Amino acid sequence: MKKLPIKKITLVIVILVSSFKVFSKRTLYVNNFENILGNETAENELLAYSQNNEFETLLLYGLHIINSNHNLQNPATNIILANFIYKAKTSYGVLDVGATAENAWFFTNVINVYNNSRNNPLEKLDTYHLEFEYWNYSSTGPGGYYCTNYLTPNSLPCTVDGAFQFYIATLKSMKTLADSNAHLITTEAYVGWTTAGQADTIGANLDRLRLHAYVENPNTAFNYSENRLLDFANGNPGIVISIIFSSEPNFMQNWLINNSMSAAEQIYTANYISGSSSWSNNINLEGFTYFAYTHQTNISLSNNLEPYKEIITYPNPVQNILTVENFKNLKNIRIYNNVGQLVIETNGSEIDFTNLSKGIYQIQLYSDKEVLIKKILKE
Repeated sequence: MKKLPIKKITLVIVILVSSFKVFSKRTLYVNNFENILGNETAENELLAYSQNNEFETLLLYGLHIINSNHNLQNPATNIILANFIYKAKTSYGVLDVGATAENAWFFTNVINVYNNSRNNPLEKLDTYHLEFEYWNYSSTGPGGYYCTNYLTPNSLPCTVDGAFQFYIATLKSMKTLADSNAHLITTEAYVGWTTAGQADTIGANLDRLRLHAYVENPNTAFNYSENRLLDFANGNPGIVISIIFSSEPNFMQNWLINNSMSAAEQIYTANYISGSSSWSNNINLEGFTYFAYTHQTNISLSNNLEPYKEIITYPNPVQNILTVENFKNLKNIRIYNNVGQLVIETNGSEIDFTNLSKGIYQIQLYSDKEVLIKKILKE
């Protein structure tokens, strides 16, 4: 499995309990992108939303439509996508832009050709993301979309097993493309439901997995995903996983509007910490992915109902003593440096930074049920 690079240390939040890690990277699926690209106002609205809510990665849908309109294989016409990616990375804090597709042909003949046509790394796609629901029998069975368009033409049975063969073959093709590309490419896939045997095979053929936890309330999300996480942990120690929350109306939209993304993430992380102690060393839980942009209009990273709105940590930047106020039922405070090393652990409200080196630190404040994470700059 290819080791993922750490591209921007200052935005990585690390929770360490015993010896396992949770990185709070945030990813946004961008649907309706074919109607956004080329519309400056719509592009800037998307990117402003992304920046304001600290999304590091954008996964783009609709590239097959964009290719029909702009020929992404031709550098004279694919400049429209190159300009968007460049703007996202240089003006809005986006670190990675990914292409979403459902077959190897599109990655090979369109996405990879696009990447090779651009000389500036800031115009290139960084992630190849497979979305092919092999477990969905209505699509894989006779007469289904996958059956008609992919399985039958490739002499595969219109079954879940046939669709899984296609899925793995596509992942292998994506890995070959990524390994041959001078630009560092991460290969990944969306997974809904899987068996333990399928989990073993999937984990061996990608760099990152995005696993759905489509529930109405984040308090049930860890239990909903636990067995699948365990399958991947057992089969592929060290696998990198991002948890997908859906902001669709029939899933978590209402809860997210009335609470926040950060609150949902804190709940899931706390449940993960308490529920996975026997196998968590085998997973790098990288963060959270949100489906999808058009459902996120009224959803924010935090809002007035955020449970930590009264907590104050000051001064920031700090030189000597950092003070914590208004954190009820405070049990423990942990400070980590920018490489994830625990440098201070205390239960006091005044924390001495005097002997720490200059740089970015992560402060984690624990109560009985909650974990608050903040960034602190030591001058």
